[in-house]
Amino acid sequence: MRSYAREVAFCKIYTYLISGQFDGDFSQFDQEKLSEEDLQFASNLVQGVISDKSNLDAIVSEYSKSFKLSRIYRLDLAALELALWEMQNLDTPQPVAINEAVALAKKYSTEKSVSYVNGILAAYVRSVQ
Repeated sequence: MRSYAREVAFCKIYTYLISGQFDGDFSQFDQEKLSEEDLQFASNLVQGVISDKSNLDAIVSEYSKSFKLSRIYRLDLAALELALWEMQNLDTPQPVAINEAVALAKKYSTEKSVSYVNGILAAYVRSVQ
């Protein structure tokens, strides 16, 4: 299930944002919901975000009129970086990546975060079209 694999990647990206560490261990997640392909997808997402972090942060900073990067909730930043990297590097349709990021913000962050994440990603998409 790609949605669950994205959620797993989101959790690992958030952990990386807090600790600066990525151990590559996904055993704490429900393995019945993750095929080998899903685990590879989640791992690629996390490693991609980590390797392209400075570029992703520059994009978030460019479109975040309200907050400097250091003031953005780490949960929101994890959702933004995940969606941006996926839109730039995989064949995932942009609306799917945005909807998934918004769903993660809705589940894990604040009510205001939903519109913030959606707004940043929508502004990015408009600028690249």
